[in-house]
Amino acid sequence: MKKTVIFLLSVILIMTIVNLAAQNPFCEKLGSSVVRNTLKPTTKTMHSDGQKSYRSAHFEEEGCSFKFLLEDPAGGGWPSDWIQITVDGVDYGTVTLPWLGGGYAEEIRKLPSGEVQFRWIGIFNYPRHCFEIYNSSDSMIYKSDKNIPDTLFFTYQNECCIPLTGFEGEYILETNRINLRWTAPTSVDLQGFDIFRNDVLIKHVDFSTLSYSDNTTYLATGDYKYCVKPVYPFLCTFEEECFETYIELDIKNYASILHLYPNPANNTVNITGADIINVKVFNNVGQLLLNQDNKNVINVSALTNGIYILSIKISTGNIIYKKIIINH
Repeated sequence: MKKTVIFLLSVILIMTIVNLAAQNPFCEKLGSSVVRNTLKPTTKTMHSDGQKSYRSAHFEEEGCSFKFLLEDPAGGGWPSDWIQITVDGVDYGTVTLPWLGGGYAEEIRKLPSGEVQFRWIGIFNYPRHCFEIYNSSDSMIYKSDKNIPDTLFFTYQNECCIPLTGFEGEYILETNRINLRWTAPTSVDLQGFDIFRNDVLIKHVDFSTLSYSDNTTYLATGDYKYCVKPVYPFLCTFEEECFETYIELDIKNYASILHLYPNPANNTVNITGADIINVKVFNNVGQLLLNQDNKNVINVSALTNGIYILSIKISTGNIIYKKIIINH
């Protein structure tokens, strides 16, 4: 009688677990590994691990972070089972659903570039073990199989450093602007973009920013290279996308940024808008009357009333000519 009762209780328990699995939407479609969002296996090979055989499907897709959705329909967890992770043969730990910790867990792991291998450790006790693996683009790359063996079950080629695409650059002389545009990589690891001018970082923007405009008014005439590089929480060595152009700024470009005051002047003239290297003052017949270096304030108290021309050399090397009226 006692054995009969134990047998009946065991049957009821098994049927309850199976029924829970059947009712659980996370596990209801288990039975074969599936890949969504147009991901397709590029190779299928048979491997050997001692006495055990397994199949690994090799996929090529972007991504660095992996999201694991873990489920136990019975609610108990995985008592002695886990997913072992290696990258190019280096151990990167395990992912598991803690025993008696509940029936569901979500975990995100950041992994470097290389061949990522997922190995099942333990006895696959369907329907207690259900899991899905997603890449950085949030595409599901693996769904657990009820017949998964105690060995390597999936291999994935991980490419971390994803360059931006659709990069365009333009220089508009009329507005003195450099305009850059690009398309962001589809990766949840993306932190933003670094923008360089002649290999010098000039701006960091967040991951939602897909354009940048630079005012060239203050630049010296010459060759310029603007580059944009996506930023990740790990080291990437790919080359930036770059736009190269020649910028030529003439006097009229700089004339708009220099300001002289007061004008008419009495005893002094103030110059703002740029770093001054040298200032020369000429009368209306071209005679040099004043010549001074590195000053933004010019003493004109010794000059008679009239109209004068200032030749102003700024730090870019350009010379700007301004007219000034002196009226004591």
